[in-house]
Order: sequence, then structure tokens, then C-alpha cells
Amino acid sequence: MKGEIPVKPADVTWTDDQWKAIHASGQNVLVAAAAGSGKTAVLVNRVIEKVMSPEAPLDIDELLIVTFTNASAAEMKARIGKAVENALLVNESSDHLKRQIALLNYASISTLHSFCLDVIKKYYYLADIDPEFRLIEPIESSMVRDEVMDQLLEEHYGNVENVPFFELVDTFSGDRSDDDVGQVIGALYDFSRAHPEPEKWLDAIVANYDVSAIRDVTELPFYAIIYKQLLMTLRQAEQFLTYAIFLCGETAGPEPYLVTLENDLMQVQQVMAGLDGSWEEVAAVWKAVKFQRIATLKNKELYDEVLVSQVKKLRDQAKKAIADAESEWFSRNGENYLLDLEKMKPTIGTLVALAKEFSMRFYQEKVARGMLDFNDLEHLALRVLRDVDGAPSNAALGYREKFKEVLIDEYQDTNMVQEQILALVTKDSEADGNLFMVGDVKQSIYRFRLAEPGLFLAKYQRYTGNSDGTGLRIDLSQNFRSRADVLDTTNFIFRQLMDAEVGEVAYDKQAELVLGANFPKSDSSETELVLIDMEQEDKSEDIDELAPEQLQKRQAEARYIAKRIASLIQEKTPVFDKGTKEYRPMEYRDIVILSRALTSAPDIEDAMKEWGIPFYANNNSGYFEATEVAIMVSLLKIIDNPYQDIPLASVLRSPIIGLDEDALARIRAVGKNKPYFEALERYAESQGDALASRLSAFLKQLSGWRELSMRENLADLIARIFQETHFYDFVGGLPGGKQRQANLRALLDRANQYEKTAFRGLFRFIRFVEKLQVKGQDLGTAKTLGEKEDVVRMMTIHASKGLEFPVVFLSGLDRKFNMRDIYNKYLFDKDFGFATRYNDPVKRLVYPSIMQQAIKYKKVAEMMAEEMRVLYVALTRAEEKLILVGTVPSLEKVTKEWEQNIMQKDWMLPASTRYQAKTYLQWIGSTLVRHPAYLEQMDTGREVAGVALETDMRLVIAKHHWRELIAVDVADKKDSDWLSVVQRGDNAPEQTPFYEEIQKRLGFQYGFAEATNIRSKQSVTEVKRQFSVADSFSDTRFMRNAQPVSLERPKFLQEKRMTATERGTAMHTVMQALPLDGKPTRESIVELLDDLLLREVLSKGQLEVIEIEPILAFFDTELGELMLANAGSTKREVPFSYQIPAQRLHKEASTEEQVIVQGMIDVLVDLGEELVIIDYKTDQITNKFENGWLTGEAILKKRYQVQMDMYREAVEKITGRQVRHIYLYFFDGDHVCELTGGR
Repeated sequence: MKGEIPVKPADVTWTDDQWKAIHASGQNVLVAAAAGSGKTAVLVNRVIEKVMSPEAPLDIDELLIVTFTNASAAEMKARIGKAVENALLVNESSDHLKRQIALLNYASISTLHSFCLDVIKKYYYLADIDPEFRLIEPIESSMVRDEVMDQLLEEHYGNVENVPFFELVDTFSGDRSDDDVGQVIGALYDFSRAHPEPEKWLDAIVANYDVSAIRDVTELPFYAIIYKQLLMTLRQAEQFLTYAIFLCGETAGPEPYLVTLENDLMQVQQVMAGLDGSWEEVAAVWKAVKFQRIATLKNKELYDEVLVSQVKKLRDQAKKAIADAESEWFSRNGENYLLDLEKMKPTIGTLVALAKEFSMRFYQEKVARGMLDFNDLEHLALRVLRDVDGAPSNAALGYREKFKEVLIDEYQDTNMVQEQILALVTKDSEADGNLFMVGDVKQSIYRFRLAEPGLFLAKYQRYTGNSDGTGLRIDLSQNFRSRADVLDTTNFIFRQLMDAEVGEVAYDKQAELVLGANFPKSDSSETELVLIDMEQEDKSEDIDELAPEQLQKRQAEARYIAKRIASLIQEKTPVFDKGTKEYRPMEYRDIVILSRALTSAPDIEDAMKEWGIPFYANNNSGYFEATEVAIMVSLLKIIDNPYQDIPLASVLRSPIIGLDEDALARIRAVGKNKPYFEALERYAESQGDALASRLSAFLKQLSGWRELSMRENLADLIARIFQETHFYDFVGGLPGGKQRQANLRALLDRANQYEKTAFRGLFRFIRFVEKLQVKGQDLGTAKTLGEKEDVVRMMTIHASKGLEFPVVFLSGLDRKFNMRDIYNKYLFDKDFGFATRYNDPVKRLVYPSIMQQAIKYKKVAEMMAEEMRVLYVALTRAEEKLILVGTVPSLEKVTKEWEQNIMQKDWMLPASTRYQAKTYLQWIGSTLVRHPAYLEQMDTGREVAGVALETDMRLVIAKHHWRELIAVDVADKKDSDWLSVVQRGDNAPEQTPFYEEIQKRLGFQYGFAEATNIRSKQSVTEVKRQFSVADSFSDTRFMRNAQPVSLERPKFLQEKRMTATERGTAMHTVMQALPLDGKPTRESIVELLDDLLLREVLSKGQLEVIEIEPILAFFDTELGELMLANAGSTKREVPFSYQIPAQRLHKEASTEEQVIVQGMIDVLVDLGEELVIIDYKTDQITNKFENGWLTGEAILKKRYQVQMDMYREAVEKITGRQVRHIYLYFFDGDHVCELTGGR
């Protein structure tokens, strides 16, 4: 029965919607609470109102209150307890209130996992488990899991007649390892556990591959995904062509192109009209599109070159979209697609059977050991609460009787298993229900944890704002956290970005943020968009050979942020203190830097140090990389087994022993062919010096620790080491000593935790640590920072959820969305199960199945929606000011791309624009081009008659070039302009008393001085630089800032920031490693990249910069076909050295001098009597030259002519055969050019 909502008293500060949310009852209630709308306060006060209602008060243990974290549960208990205590002060005789104090510690206020644990403990006999079970940590669970998986695979490998298993292995294993087999079984098991009935979900996977009754691709259950993707492609092409037609009509636009463009547009629209046919009909109409040759412009001087180039680029983009879709979807007919699925069915059935078997064995092993893990709790609770037929069990009915209301916080992050549990302990009817849910689907950012925002959305669409027939929906849209500037920015951006089609939820009037906070007026709270232009002014160099002073984009961004923070603090920028209700000067603790990931944290930390700004990055990685932890792990390794050279050398070199390189070399010299430990023992025994004494003492100490490790537990051993070596005290005296000691204490704590598992002992602990490191997992550095400390904080957007800060810097806006998962060998989906490639091990054919292609796009759509919600969370963390920071490769080029939507009159941007974005900056830029201040502040120098949207948002756009950020303007800054330093100095005196003596001593002339200026060996690149003529893209400055020598950095540093040279090296490495036994596919390239990472040929940082599309495009060219056709006689990365007279390079050299020129040829194709040279180039073209390849081709040919001529000369002299052709291939734009002449 629906309860009446009491009239809100005049002196109550709750909004009408908040009051309604606190008091509504008698039906299910969904509170859609926007960011900063006070949802937690509403939830707490609803509970208090239930407990202290004068009419029908409830006991606190009659409510089930589910929170997202244990910390939230503790906070809620504390707030409820304080409210009850305050009520008792007024009504000391109330037995009801006294009883609530007594019941509070027993109340069901917890996470859902904790509630499930209580259910299992109470009804252990229904769950069929030992009541004395132990709940294990993820660490121990993963070790048991690995053991079970190894045993499962070993048994199946032992059965040589198990043909289906070996077919599965052939399908999923790599060329060098079968690790992927266990991984795919484990991943399928994990994903199935997010379903209330895992086995049924697994069975449905196999059924999806049964296509015996399907006659056409359009009948497949997932065809709607394919249809949507095809339609999206056509709309994107339509958008490109429509904007191109618009530009043709601009002043000095290429009007003669109109006829061709309009014909193009008509063809695209015809395909769109034919999308509802059969698969073969759709394929036919798609393939019928023919783009005619565009008209030649006469009197070119009449047309704006920029507009001509832009129109051509737009048309090329439309053509590419159509051609790519044809290649992806219509290269095979529908019959073959269906046949592939049918052939895959047996292997998928085997995989599902193995996942079920693993699930059973893993659970049985845990039960046998008297343990459960967190993932078991929800499913065991379901077993207790649900009968075989799915109806509520007696236990569930008991909870329904007990709990008068169930309240759940952060409902948008609920998964399907949790939803089922909640349904079993609440009333069946929503219209008369007792479930109260609060959350914000726009802040659902945990899909990677298998949260299902669709549950919230379904209720949001089904429930109404009144009490008729279903649940009640209440929208809390007033934001009490932020200034109007922050809310206006968020609304302006998201009204253009988020809808049901791309963002899964409509950002309509109900979703918009409404100002609820009462901030005094401020002139400094406008939103700032900071764009750092990374375009090179000196374009004469190959991008692989960038000038060393060019800042990496993360460094440039970090320096800007540090400088801006310094100015905010130095200017004493006012911040409104909500506690005192007064303004105060901004402090460091008021500022947070948010980023999607913390990869840029080291750069930002360096920049903060330059400015003397206290800084802390809330990083969940780096623990095992911390020096003090690495030393201790190395010591533990040699205690376990001293015959490990690298850990032993690490300990000897560390402060624990303190040997230098000379001492290490002397030890090695006494046992060159022996293990290092034996050499150490021999030195200690045979030498009588001080080093031998130190080594003897260490060996004695090591022996003692080894004996102790066999008797004592691991934590006692580590504590003894701290005590005997004083290493703990030592690191406390180093910079950052507090953090270092906290890291060592954390190691001790983790050793204690480990000893409580079933896997005790030093050896197993070391193996566990190594496994974490191999998997790329980390424990995070120990936390030493209090919430009140005055530092600038940096954290991920996920970590910031639920927090708020006066000033938010949102950094890394140009970071690409992480879409790597969609290129995995297999994909999971809650609706369609499991999708993978078609693999024929006999014919060695591997390509995407149609299901994998479809699910890939479904996953992309889900990821895009998630990224949109993450951006929303980031923007809504700010109380007073937002500063959005991003870098762009070329400001002019990027803004032109944004302006493709400037004529869009509707608020919502086209779906294709939003869907095709790769970064937050593309989204933000595409929305802000229609801000009234955009054209005025961007000062683009061109007229674009755009549509300005009406908004109260205040926007300031700041543009910086990376060169501006090279020199940091701090108090102790050194002069980087050396010419000005020289000019300010005093001239030296012309004569001194020591003049003659100085002249005599310095006047010696070496007889062969010229030879000392000539290097005996030079690379072809150095020769190229020496002879290159400066073009219009050259840097003509007379003096440059002094820079350190640029050397190749080790891989562990490359992980943090990739230089252009390292990116080029990574690309060359991949091109060298690609097999030429068949045309590479996206899947084969991804598999190769994974293999190169596994073998540590490439680092993770290098892997992230590899773009697959340009590689695929290369093998579509005549050069790629040439290599594939002559795979047996194609050599890659061919080194050479040959001798030439020094006078060819240095006119001043004598005729006798010779120099050696060396180089590396990317590809040398042997055609018998003749040879072909191919050289890859990673120069930027699209964003470097005004008209792209049209301008760049001649410049680039000239740039590389000397280099290629020397390649030709070297090859012909060494082989005695003629080089017929030399080709350059540029990955940016897929351009091929042949170099001639130069003989």
C-alpha cells in the first residue's frame, strides 16, 4: 500500500524531490541522483526517518542497507548512530531509541558480499559447505586456481585420443606457447560467473553456433549489430560528403566539384535505402558504389587552396569508409559466413565443457581445503535463497519477512547476480514493492568489473514519476557541489554528446545538472581549455630523428600544469570555504589532477619538483619497482637459492653490502666460468684483503638467514633482516624515507598475510611475487599521505569517484581510448556469449568470424558509452574550476576536423562523429567549436560561418606551442639563451702579463689536425644530414638551446615516455618480424605483437604506439605484394659497411684518408639479376604539410635522395648486381614513391 508523503515544513532545506525521496513508500523507488545532488544524505535520512518515525518506527535490523564499499557502510552506521544519539538527548526515556543503539552493531548495513557471507554462515547446511570455512584473499585464490588449471590441462594432454581437446589447443594456442588455452578457459569461467546461472549461460554459447535452421545472415540473432554498424558507416560517409558540398559553396570554394560530390552523396543514400534487403542484396548494392574521378580545376588561382584540399580530404574519407566496410563485411558471401559458424561449433562445445569442468574442480578444491573466495559468496547465497525452479526458498521468504525495506546505494554498478539476490529478498511486485534504489547511471564506470548499467536503465525507462502501476522514479538534478561554471560546462558538452544511441542514456532535461549551491560571484572560475601544439617548426628531419629538444607531449603537458598551479598559488587565487562561508587563498590541497591512467605521473612529478610544488600520485602500481622493495625481494631470492647471479649482484651492490663495480669485477675474475656465488665463496676463502673479510661476514650472515628461513615463518625472517642489516633505518634517512619505510612495512604485512594462507614458505612466496610481475600485476605503493596534507594530488578518474575538489585539472585529454581488448582472439558478451576467430589449423587459415566482427562493434559501442560516463565523472568532480588540458599534433589540422560539425544546428552531434572519436579531446573539441567564444578566441584566421549554441558557459581557450614550455621560468632558472649570456658578459682584456707564456704553451700545432675532425666511421643518416639542403620547413635559428646528447634509453624508461625515434624503432621491429608466408591480417598482427611482448622484444610502451592499420595498408600496395611474392628471397634489416675516400665527405681531408660508411637497409628484394630496395618512413605528413602529400612528396624525395643513393652504391658494390628500383613507403597516408637518378 502506497504511503502518503507528508507535507514539507517551511523551514526544511530539502528540495521537493529530496523530500519525496526520503518519504516515498509502498512501492519500489528508483532515485536517479545526478552528481553532487546529495544522494548519500538522502539515503541516510530516509533510514533515520524509518527508524525514528513517530507513527510506525522500524528497528534498524528490519532494514537491509547495501553499500558499494565497506568504508561507505561504516560511514553510514556512524551517521545513523549519531542521529539516534542526538535524538536520545532530547528523549532520554525512549526505549525504542535505546534499542536502536543496541541493534546498530548487528544491523545489516554492509556490502552485498558481506550480506551474502552472513546468509551462507547462517544457512551453511543449505549451501552444503563446512560451517568452519575460511574466506580467502584473492592472492590465495589465484594460487589454488592456477594449480587446478594446471592439473586439468595436464590430464587432458595425457589422453592422446582426446582429439577435440587437441583441436581446441590448435585453435587457441600461439606458435610458441599453449598458455592461451588456460587463459581462454579461465576467462570464460570468470565471465560466466557474472550470470545468475553460469551453466545455462555456457550452454547457450554453443547454441549460438547452431545455424542449421538459418538461411540468411540477416536471420542471425546478432544481425542488428551488423545493420547498425553498416548504417553508421553510411551516415559517416554522408556527413563527410555533406560538409564537402557545403565547403564548395563557400567563397572561393571548389564549385566544379559539386556535380561529382552530389553524385557520391546520391549513391551513399541509395545504399542506405537498400539496407533492409537480404545479405546478398545488401552486398550487391554496396559493391555497386563507384566514385567517379573528380573534376580538374581550371584557373586554380580562383580557388582557395585550403578549401580545395579540405574538400578532397573529406571525399577521400567518405571513399575510405565505404571501401573499408566492403572489405570487412562483403569480401565473403553469406553462405560461407554461416558455414564457418557451423564448423566452429564442435570446438566451442569443447571449450564450454572444459570451462564447466574447471568450474567444478576449482570449487571442489576450495571446499576440500575448507575455503571459499569472494566470487563464491554471491552464487552460494543464490543457492540458499533460490529453489531448484528459481522461486524464492524458505530462507529467502524468511528474509522477506524480516526486512521491511531493502535500500541499495550505487545501484548503477549492480551486476546480474546481485540483482537476482535483491529480487529474492524483496517483494515480487514493483508497484507494491519495498526496494529503494539510488544511483546515477551516468556515473556507471565499472563495466570492466561486469557491472550492468542496463539494469538501472530498464527501471528508469519503466518507472514513472507518479504512483501508478509500477515503481516510482525520482530525479534529483540539483547539484549542491559545484559552481554554475562547472555545471554549464558539463551540460554544454553532454547535451551534444550523450544520448541513448551512443551513450546508452539520454542527456535530456531530466538529466541536466541544475545549480543548487550558493557560491558568491567569482571572476576567475570560468572553464579553461588548454591546447598544447606539438607541431614541429623544423620539418626538415625524419620523425624518427627528431631534434632532442622537442618535448614529449606528456612532458609539455606536465610543465604547463605545474606552471599554472604555481601561478594559481602565487596569485592567491580565492577559493570559497564552505565551512567558514568565506573566501581564502587557494592551497595545494585544493587542486587535483585527474587522468584516465597515471602513465604521465612521473613526468608531472618531475615538473612539480622543478617548481617546488608538493605532489602525490595515488598510484596503484610501482610497488615492486621501488628500489628498497626490489632489494629486499632480491635478498629473499638468494636466501632461497644463492645461485642466482642477478639477485646476488643486486644485493652485493645495494646498501646492505655496499660493493662497487670494481669489487664485483674482482670477484668475477677469480671464477670466470663459475656461478657468481661460487666465485664469491672462492674469493672469500682465497684472498686475504678487506673485501674478502666483508664477503666472509656476508656469507656467514646469509647462512644464518637460510637456516632461519627453514625454521621460522616468512614475516619473522624479514623482521630479522631489518634488525640485523639496519636497512629499514637506512632507507628512512633517504629522500622520501617515510614512503620507503612504509613500503618495507607493507612487505612485512604481506608476508604475514601470505603465511596465513595454505601456501607457506619462502620459495612459494617468491614464486608468487614473480607470477604477479609476469602478469603485470602490482600491489601499489604503501599509502603514507593523510587527507589533510597540503599537496597537489593526482589520481585516476575512477579513484576520484565520490570525491570533490575546488580545482580540477583534467589531463591527458588526447590519450586514445583503450580499445585493445576488442582485438583479442576472443570476446565475451552477456547476450551472445563467446565470439572468436575462425581457425583452420590444417589449412592454416585464420580470420574473424562474422560473430566476432559483430560482437567487436557491440563491445566498441559499450566501451564508448563507458568512456563517456568516465568523462562525466571527471567533469563533475570540480567544485569551482575546470582546467582541461590536452596536446594536439597540429592545432590547425585538428581544429579543421572539429569544425566539420560547425554547421550542425541540432544540439546533438551526429552519431558517427561521436562514435568515431578516439579521445576525450575529440569529443570536447567537437562540442566547443559551437561555443560562441570559439572563433573569437581561437583566432583561426579564416572565416567559418558556424552555428553558435546558446549557453551561459564561460570559456577561455589558451593555446601554447611546445617550445614555449622548454624553459621553466622558476626562481633558480638557468639561462638557456646562451647568446644573450655571451652578450651580457664583459670582454676579456686584450693583453695580460702572461700573454707570451700562454701563447707558447697553447701554440703547439698537431701535424694531422685535419684527420682528427674526420670520423673514421659514419652512418648513412649522418651523411644524409651533412648533405641535406635546408628546405622551407627547416629551423633557421642561429643558436639553439644547449641540449644533452640523445642516446637510446633502456626499455624500462621507454615504458614511461616514447620518443619519436623509439616509435620508429618499434614499427621497424614489427615489420622485420612479420611472417611473409601469407598476407598479414589484423589478427595475425595482434598475435605477433603479443608474442613480441611475451619475448620482451617490445615493451608495453612500444606496443601501445604500434598502429595496425598502416601495416595492413602496406601489404595492400605493390611493395607488400612484391615482398609476399618473393618471400624466400626477401631480406629485412640488412646491415652493411663499405669504404669510401674521405674527401667525398670532407673536402679538407687528404687523399689517403678513408672512412667507413655503415647503414641498415629495411628491405632488400632479390629478383635474380636485379635488386629492389624498400625503405620504411614514419615521417608525419598529414599533420605536417599544408596540403599533405601534394606538398610533402617533393620535399621528402629531396630529403632522402642522398641516403638512398648511398644505399644503392653500397649494395651494387658489395653484390656486383644492379639495383633496379628504390622505393620509399610512408606509413602516414600509405604513400609509395620511387627515387630515381643519383647515380
